[in-house]
Amino acid sequence: MDKKLVLVVDEMSEKTKEITRHKIDPSAEIVFSDSDPAVNEKYMAGAAVLITSTRGISPDMLAKAVNCRYIQKYGSGTNNIAVKEASARKIPVGAAVGGNARSVAEYALAMALAVYKHLIQSHNALRQEGRWLRTLLCDQNYELSGKKVGIVGFGSIGKTLRRLLRGFDCDVSYNDAQRLSAAEESVQEVVYMELDDIMRSCDLVSLHCPLLPETRGMIDARRIGLMKPTSVLINCARGGVVNETALYDALKERRILGAAVDNYETEPIGKDHPFTGLDNVLLSPHNAGGTVESMEAIAARAAKNINSILASGITACPEDLVNRADLGKH
Repeated sequence: MDKKLVLVVDEMSEKTKEITRHKIDPSAEIVFSDSDPAVNEKYMAGAAVLITSTRGISPDMLAKAVNCRYIQKYGSGTNNIAVKEASARKIPVGAAVGGNARSVAEYALAMALAVYKHLIQSHNALRQEGRWLRTLLCDQNYELSGKKVGIVGFGSIGKTLRRLLRGFDCDVSYNDAQRLSAAEESVQEVVYMELDDIMRSCDLVSLHCPLLPETRGMIDARRIGLMKPTSVLINCARGGVVNETALYDALKERRILGAAVDNYETEPIGKDHPFTGLDNVLLSPHNAGGTVESMEAIAARAAKNINSILASGITACPEDLVNRADLGKH
């Protein structure tokens, strides 16, 4: 088989590059652009496969990818990929759904504990100022055990987080566009709630929903205003789900206990982002799903489809295609 060009348009860690090289057919040429526009520009037209993690594939990028036969997302959310334009050109778009579910769920749990225990404040006070905040933080720290938790988006990540929370004896509610059957709710030990009720009643609200027209900005000033003064918001979903100005105002005025944010409306953020001036928010660089284990699983799943496309033009796992239905119309 002739060499085929696979272009990775984003930055990737050296470990992820190694895994990707190992999983994809060695006869393919893999170019890692590390988000360098010049490299992407040079290789875009010749690429048979495009891989993206966080940068995405814009309509302009796709228009230049005249030989593209397949687009692979290293992750699940494809809101930053020109799926409509890809479908019009009969280009399959694949996602690695579930490959990082445990990593994201663990991260959300770690974030919740860090906010409740003020771990970042304790660390920074000691490391940067030599301040010993033991007595002060005793009156501000909380236990996660026994809290009411609301999980917004009950897919593979939400279900995994629920399993992890069993060790904390939490009372868990969920909200999802597709409600579970009564039998499944019993198995999962969850209660369905409308979103407003979750925001109003839960101590911890953890977001794991996709960014869709109907979810964009749904955590707005009104809904944040429903939260209790001791409540915590975790966003490991997508930045556009939360109105950042509304969250900033609530945190600055200390109307909620705290928040942890792994996703932002515009990425990457810098030190000039309003959140960086707050001491009651934990910030993370969109890395909840990034572990050695998850990248191994994601790369392996992605490689199945990539290798199949390069060899025969057909995906190995059609259930991974986010535009499968649309492709059937063209």
